[in-house]
Amino acid sequence: MQIANYILPFILIPFLTKVLGVTYYGVVAFGLSMAQIACVITDFGFNLSATYKISQSRNDTVFVNKIIGGVIACKLILLIAVCIGLGTYIMLQTKYPGHQLFLGLMLLTVLGQTFQPIWFFQGIEQMVYITIYTVMSRIIYVVMVLTLVDSPGSYNWIAFSNGIASLLAAGTGLSILLYKGYSIQWPGVAFVKQLFRESSEFFLSRAALATYSAGGAFFLGLFSSPAQVAYYSAAEQLYKGARSLFEPVSQALYPHMAQNKNFKLFFKILSIAILAGAIITIAGIFTGNFFIQLFFGTEFTEAYPILIIFLIAYLISIPSVLLGYPFLGAIGQIQLANRSVIYAGIVQISLLGFCYLTNHNSGVQIAMTVLSVESIVLTIRVFWARQYYKKIKKDQELAPTAY
Repeated sequence: MQIANYILPFILIPFLTKVLGVTYYGVVAFGLSMAQIACVITDFGFNLSATYKISQSRNDTVFVNKIIGGVIACKLILLIAVCIGLGTYIMLQTKYPGHQLFLGLMLLTVLGQTFQPIWFFQGIEQMVYITIYTVMSRIIYVVMVLTLVDSPGSYNWIAFSNGIASLLAAGTGLSILLYKGYSIQWPGVAFVKQLFRESSEFFLSRAALATYSAGGAFFLGLFSSPAQVAYYSAAEQLYKGARSLFEPVSQALYPHMAQNKNFKLFFKILSIAILAGAIITIAGIFTGNFFIQLFFGTEFTEAYPILIIFLIAYLISIPSVLLGYPFLGAIGQIQLANRSVIYAGIVQISLLGFCYLTNHNSGVQIAMTVLSVESIVLTIRVFWARQYYKKIKKDQELAPTAY
C-alpha cells in the first residue's frame, strides 16, 4: 500500500519536473499540500479513533455497523465545511491568478480520500483490501498523468487524475465493505456526537502533525515563491519515500499491540527499524545530491540542503512514530501520544509565525522547523514511554508476591 501511495506517484516526479518546470511544479505541490491539510480535517482523527474502536468490537457486527454509519456521517459534515472554506479561498485568493481551476479540481481528491474506509479495514486487521484499492487507484493516477500531461498548460489534468483515482478508491473500498456483510447504519445524533467527542483529541494531534508534515509546503505556497515550494517539495518527496518504508509497520503494529501488548516483539521491531533508518540516512547524505539531480533535474540542486535536514528528521521520526500509538496506545496512554504531537504542533505554529514575521521564508528554514518539532516529539515520547514501562515492569515483578 505504501509503495502504491509513494513509489508509484514518485516515478512521475522526473516526468513532471521536466514537463512543468520549477514554477508550475511549485503550484502543483502547493495544491497537493492544500488537499492534504483538508483531508486531515475531514479525517478528524477517525483513522486512529475508529480503528481502535472497531478493533475492540470487531466481533459485534451490529455495533461495528453503527460505527461505520457514524463515521461516514461525521465525515460528510466535515466535508461540507471544508468545501465551503476552500471554495471561498480559491475564489478570493490573488497569489495564484489563473490557477483557480487547478485548485478547485483538488477538491475531487479531498472528496475521494474522505470516504476511503481505511479505518475500517485497519480495525478488522484486513489491510489487504486497502492494498487492493490503493494500488488500483495509484496505477490509474500514474497512467492518466503520463497520458494527459504533456506541457505546463496541461497541469490541470494532474488534479483531475488524482481526484478520479481517489474517488474510484473510495467507491471500491466501500463496495468491499458491503460485500463482506457490513452495512452503513445510521446510529442516531447522540452516537455521532459521541464519535466527534471521542475523536477530537486524535484530530488535534493529526492537525498538529499536519503543521509540519504538510504545512511546510503550504506555508511556503502562501508566503514564499513557487520555486521555494518546488525545492522544498522535491526534498520532502524523498523524505516521505523513506518514511513509507517503515510506516506500514507502525500502522499494522498499532491494532496488534492494542489487543496483545507484545512488548518483546515491539522492542525487536524498534531496534531493527532504527538500524535500517540509520543506514538509509547515511546513504542519503552521501548520495542525496546525485539522486536529486537524477530524479528532478539540475534545476533542483537547491533542494539538497533541505534534503539533509529532512534525513536527520527521518532518523529521529522512526523511534518517535513507533513509541507513539503502537507503544503508548498499547499501555492505555493514547492521550499522551496525542498530546506530544499537539505540543509539537503548537511549537511549529510558533516557529512558522516567527519565520513569517522575520521574513525567513526559504525551504531550508522551514525544514529546520520540522527537524525541531520532530526532536521535541521524540523527547516527550521517550520520557513518557520510559516512565510507564518501568511502572509496568515493576507491577509485573510484584504480581507473583502479591498473589
